Amino acid sequence: MKKLVSLILSVSMLCSFMFTACSAENDREAAGTEIVLQIGNPIMTVNGVRKEIDPGMGTVPIILKGRTLLPVRAVIEELGGTVGWNGDTQEVTLHYGSSEIRLTIDSATAYFDGAENTLEVAPTLINGRTMLPIRFVAERFQFHVDWNRDNQTIIITKNSNDSDNPSSVPSDGSSEHTHKAVTIYFSATGNTKLLAEKIAGAANTELFEIVPSVPYTSEDLNYHNDSCRANTETSTDARPAIDPVGVDIAQYNVILLGYPIWWGQCPPAMRTFLDSNDLTGKTIMPFCTSGSSSISASLSKIRELCPNSTVTDGFRGTGSTTEMQINEWLAENGFAYEGTNISNKSDDNMLYIQVGETTLTAELTENSSAAALRELLKKGPLTVHMSDYGHFEKVGNLGTALPRNDEPITTEPGDLILYQGNSFVIYYDTNSWNFTRIGKIKNVTREELKALLGTGDVTVTLSIQ
Repeated sequence: MKKLVSLILSVSMLCSFMFTACSAENDREAAGTEIVLQIGNPIMTVNGVRKEIDPGMGTVPIILKGRTLLPVRAVIEELGGTVGWNGDTQEVTLHYGSSEIRLTIDSATAYFDGAENTLEVAPTLINGRTMLPIRFVAERFQFHVDWNRDNQTIIITKNSNDSDNPSSVPSDGSSEHTHKAVTIYFSATGNTKLLAEKIAGAANTELFEIVPSVPYTSEDLNYHNDSCRANTETSTDARPAIDPVGVDIAQYNVILLGYPIWWGQCPPAMRTFLDSNDLTGKTIMPFCTSGSSSISASLSKIRELCPNSTVTDGFRGTGSTTEMQINEWLAENGFAYEGTNISNKSDDNMLYIQVGETTLTAELTENSSAAALRELLKKGPLTVHMSDYGHFEKVGNLGTALPRNDEPITTEPGDLILYQGNSFVIYYDTNSWNFTRIGKIKNVTREELKALLGTGDVTVTLSIQ
């Protein structure tokens, strides 16, 4: 009897163990697969388990032309796919479910289920190992890809309910997880080129140049000659011919667009480019170089030419603009590296100041004063009549009192100040006093503000989106 009881207990324990093991396995299946890789690290983790990416070889993920490459075999096999290699043609074939990717070493042309795609960076051989662009491969097979720029990690996720047949991914190279950016610029003298190169580097994008079919000479660009070619084309809204830019614009949904300011506007060659490409649904982030003019008028022109695009706040820089300044602009407009998440911050913390036909954009401070001003403007735009004071500010009464958060401040051009709780002040020069800071006008110089606001009284209209 004791033996029978002992046998029953043993069988029960074994069944319990098997049930627990099966349950744990099912839990892992339900959770899917998560692979974490890091640039320069030969070890990856698969659902938390450390494994060599390229056993015995020490091969690491690298960044080439802004894109992540690695020996992809281990990743694809962990996710349930297979990898084939043809040494004669130097072609890699990847299979997952019923779908196929074919890539060739040093070729920017890849095929997904027979449809041609253009890669941003071609597969390559490094130390005898085949390095492939992981984002392109993973997203065509509908795996989820995330990039952490701070610690340079790539997280690839296959959920348990993901389809094993990713053939529904559009053959034009887009997918619901792909948010790609590109930097495109026009530069007649090289100043904008320097800025564009810095911005492309900071934003981790490829760089393409708009080149006029007939180059501009120094006489064509003579700013002091109103009859020069550049001024004539700008004033007549001309569309000069440009060479093919060589970019497949359909692959990108964010365009970092650079140009010099000509007579207050974007150059005619830029207008030709915008007219020649369908930018519907894309986000355009303009940047410019200029000796004195604001970017605001050119933004209005771009919005006119691209009514179905989102045009974010512009950025004015020079060849000496720092990476920190560029990163601030990118961050202010919601640009996230490697993939993008554009969210034009005009929702709650942006204030628009209309002066005549010009609209200035300001970012509001995070305090109770700015919050109260936002609440006031939710009722509708507010017109403020402003007078000059002290040759450094314009001041006007708001018609109501707002909370005060006074502190010692030395103002800068573009600072927006609340004075004594009921006066709205725009500073175009410096002054030191106890004020409440409520915001800052973006991308405008002291000279531009002085010229725009004038020497006497001025009327401005305040609004939020």
